[in-house]
Amino acid sequence: MKRFADFKHVKALGPHPRVVTIGNFDGVHLGHRAVISAARAQADACGLELAVLTFDPHPADLLEPHQQRMRLVTADRKAELLLECGVDLLLVQNFDGPFSELSARQFASRVLRDALGAQKVYVGENFRFGRGREAGIEELDDFGARCGFTVEGQEIIENRGDHISSSRIRALLLKGEVGTAAELLGRPHEVTGRIAHGHHKGRELGFPTANLKDIEVLCPGPGIYAARCRVAQKLYDAAAYVGNRPTLGHGFAVEAHLMDCDEDLYGQQAVLYFLERIRGELKFADEARLVAQMRTDVARARRLLEEKRG
Repeated sequence: MKRFADFKHVKALGPHPRVVTIGNFDGVHLGHRAVISAARAQADACGLELAVLTFDPHPADLLEPHQQRMRLVTADRKAELLLECGVDLLLVQNFDGPFSELSARQFASRVLRDALGAQKVYVGENFRFGRGREAGIEELDDFGARCGFTVEGQEIIENRGDHISSSRIRALLLKGEVGTAAELLGRPHEVTGRIAHGHHKGRELGFPTANLKDIEVLCPGPGIYAARCRVAQKLYDAAAYVGNRPTLGHGFAVEAHLMDCDEDLYGQQAVLYFLERIRGELKFADEARLVAQMRTDVARARRLLEEKRG
């Protein structure tokens, strides 16, 4: 897969007809995959490349800075997931001031026609584009007729009676509903970080934990989770904690007790996969009660993970 950061770099490759799909694709969830799958099928039928146009940072970060949101996946992870979908060319357009000022007409002609060589464009039915989100599918279809491409608006797919969307997944994660979020993503939500030294309180209490730092994506809401943790290609069962540690008073943490692991993992990258929430965050009267609950939580996490394996 070829990857670019500006449409002008793609244009420099010279004319090349493609099927194009456009979106933020945060999380590359099942709704996104449906659009990309339809575009891939069309590209195969026509013998064309499939190009995906997405944006970094998220347009809302620039246009609505007071509503900035944590993304579901990093830009690099999104690229990996799009590659799994069979994308040939990925344009992660730098969404800066000048790009945001392109009119709808300029976007259609300069980006879609001149740079990406669009023959057919696939978008979600709620797609908006151009300065101030001035245009939608109807206008894109009109511009396409002038620029030489056709447009296919894909209906947003549903799960449990509601649309699958990145915003819905964020809301579910913040409520701790990681199981339902996984249904919409098509995989467990994952958080990547560097294993760093903490206060070593977990080890003192009999439950050593891997503390994840430098996290760049949305974390689930506070609580204890049955999870799995991948470190250096090895996958561990885990009981994960997200929260502010009200009993110990050490502030916000994302940490995981890796079952049956006695290795020194400090400094390594870890990926934590959230499978099911066990309980919400609680404050305990003393450490003894906290330890008793930790034993219960780890035992329950182990049972849940065994059930999912079976």
